Amino acid sequence: MGGTEGRVNRAFRPRAYYEMDLRRGSRKLLIRGKMALGNISFDGAGNPWLARGYDNGKRELIWYWRPPDRKDWVEFRRVHEDEFEFYPFRVIGQDPEADGHALVVARNGEDTEGLWSYDLENKAFGELIMRHPRVDIGSVSYHSNSWSKPNTVVAVGYVTDKVHLVYLDAGEEALHKQLEELIPNAHNVDVLSRSRDGATLLITNNGPRNPGTYYLIKDNKITKVGARQPLLEYERLAPVEYGRYEARDGTSIPAYITTPHGEPPFPLVVMPHGGPAARDYLYGPYDEWAQVLANNGYLVIQPQFRGSTGFGLALARAAYENGGQEGAKMQDDKDDAALYLVERGLADPDRMAMYGWSYGGYAALVAASRTPQIYQCVIAGAAVADPMMQINYYRFQFTGALRDRLVRLRETAIQPVDEVEKVNVPMLIVHGDVDQRVPVDHAKKYLKELDEHGKDYKYVELAGADHFSNTLFYDHKSKLYSSMIDYLANDCGPDGL
Repeated sequence: MGGTEGRVNRAFRPRAYYEMDLRRGSRKLLIRGKMALGNISFDGAGNPWLARGYDNGKRELIWYWRPPDRKDWVEFRRVHEDEFEFYPFRVIGQDPEADGHALVVARNGEDTEGLWSYDLENKAFGELIMRHPRVDIGSVSYHSNSWSKPNTVVAVGYVTDKVHLVYLDAGEEALHKQLEELIPNAHNVDVLSRSRDGATLLITNNGPRNPGTYYLIKDNKITKVGARQPLLEYERLAPVEYGRYEARDGTSIPAYITTPHGEPPFPLVVMPHGGPAARDYLYGPYDEWAQVLANNGYLVIQPQFRGSTGFGLALARAAYENGGQEGAKMQDDKDDAALYLVERGLADPDRMAMYGWSYGGYAALVAASRTPQIYQCVIAGAAVADPMMQINYYRFQFTGALRDRLVRLRETAIQPVDEVEKVNVPMLIVHGDVDQRVPVDHAKKYLKELDEHGKDYKYVELAGADHFSNTLFYDHKSKLYSSMIDYLANDCGPDGL
């Protein structure tokens, strides 16, 4: 135990790396890490070539490489931890086109993260290989045949309407195109496993209307071998589009729009993501919440409001202008998403709601007290009702500029628990009773204020539910979805949504 009662301090022990013989069940030590070399990576031949460490005194991340003709490690990069969130430096592999160079993902003075060749010996950025002007690199693909070309980078991807792969290997690019032509409703196709001779492949395909299907290619035949949630029918799920809209101050905001079957205008649910330093993705697993809502006739928009990651430095940092924009410009972005769909004729302006979880739940609480009011109700799940209460969590979990930035963001944010008197729409509050990220005390404190001010609300507590969606099991989801759909239909506004 450390100096804080009730908390266990984390200890770090350097890793040891072994070569395993699976047939004999034996192992051989390859290298033992040190405190300064916490993470070690290996090249395609199994030789250690890259390591990352941390300087506690200077609070710096340090990268090392091991030249082929040497046994010692050579430092080539330092980044202060305060800079790393906004100015990341990710080494993803060796550059096959240049000896002594690595492939790295970094901004290097640009707004979006790009793929660069980095000269390890001279400690300098080299050629820019690929960079998208509006979105960061979001994925890395390695050679499909790990037997012949292990740990070999063949493509990087960026995410807009899908994962777009930019290939460095012509053969792998040709294979990917062949697979897309073979597989029905191909969206995001990937090789999970491949035989040593390359002839047998296990393939996955997923997307916004496909939680995941699996195919075996063997003897020049393709066979579907399984699916996640196989009872879901592709045709019944709603289509999803990626686009952008302009916020009231002119900022370009990305968004995902899930459109139900039928004719517009539709009732609308604005569904902001959690975080807020996060983003939504238009690939598998599909977005279950958006599809549940769309299957019940609701148009859904997921705005990637300022503070979202993955869309460049300017959008990510805009959340921290003048201390912070929680409840201010960040909230305007969400309302502007709704007004954008009204302008397009897709959304009914008299039937709109907001539903969010975690930070999205906080946004729903803020929306409930806004004027002019554009929503008929809000649904807030696992919501941060008292940002000041959450500050203590940040002080224990984070350090340096990241902690200071999060604390400042919360200190300058709209405090929903202090805004209850202004609440002007009915509310559904949902919270797990064992939520470790945003304790249920947030909901209890907020409900007490709602009672004292005579506000219209319903409360649903999920027994045994933690914070994140992967801790919500069948009973939790059944209760959440049935409560949410019933509330929207019967209690949202004067006549339901």
